[in-house]
Amino acid sequence: MPYVIRDDQGVIVGIYQNHQEGLVEELPMNHPDIMAFLTTQDGTAAALLDLAESDMAMARVVEDVIELLILKGAIDFKDLPAPAQEKLSSRQKWRGSLEEALESFGGGKVI
Repeated sequence: MPYVIRDDQGVIVGIYQNHQEGLVEELPMNHPDIMAFLTTQDGTAAALLDLAESDMAMARVVEDVIELLILKGAIDFKDLPAPAQEKLSSRQKWRGSLEEALESFGGGKVI
């Protein structure tokens, strides 16, 4: 979470990724005060949201590439680090559950 500095009126005037001397307040990136600060910075908030959406889409692309490499035998699932195995397994389980739910409502595919 980023650290913030506020002016005398309590308005955020600076955001720092790492702790700086004298900064004590940490806020989540989606906090309304941070979003208000970013929207005053030449559309930075919109760019950050676009980047976050792109990150989610890229995560799915990487997941699909890993699945394809496993299916083709290029890599073995068990060779992946344990945290990666856990994350991939969890996501497959979640997508499977969503696909089952969608089927009960007439079909659909979870992307």
